[in-house]
Amino acid sequence: MSRIALALLCGMIALAPLPGLADDGSADATLEEFVIRTAETARQHEALAHYYEGKAQEARSEARRHEKMGRAYRGTAKITQQNRMRAHCQKISKQYEEMAKEYDALAKLHAAEAR
Repeated sequence: MSRIALALLCGMIALAPLPGLADDGSADATLEEFVIRTAETARQHEALAHYYEGKAQEARSEARRHEKMGRAYRGTAKITQQNRMRAHCQKISKQYEEMAKEYDALAKLHAAEAR
C-alpha cells in the first residue's frame, strides 16, 4: 500500500465514529478523541504531536488560500463590494493562522509529554 493510500486510510479511520466512547453523553466519538484520551506512552504523545503539526500546516495552507482568494477579488466588483469580499477573506485567513498557532502549541505540549 502506498504511503498516500495509507495516510488517507488513517484519516478516514480517525474521522469514523466509535460507538459508546464519547464522554459527553452522546453515543459516538472519533478515533481521534479515543487516542487523545488514552495516550500514555511517549510514542503515543509523539504521534499526537506530529498529528497536530500536520493540522497546523493544513491551517496555514488554508490561510494562504484565503489570502490568495482575497487578492483575486481585486477588480471584480464595485470597490465597496471588493473591500468587503477581501476583508472577508482576510478575516478567515487570520482565523486559520490563529488556529495554526493553537495546533502548534498543542503539538509542543504533546512533544514535551513524549520526553
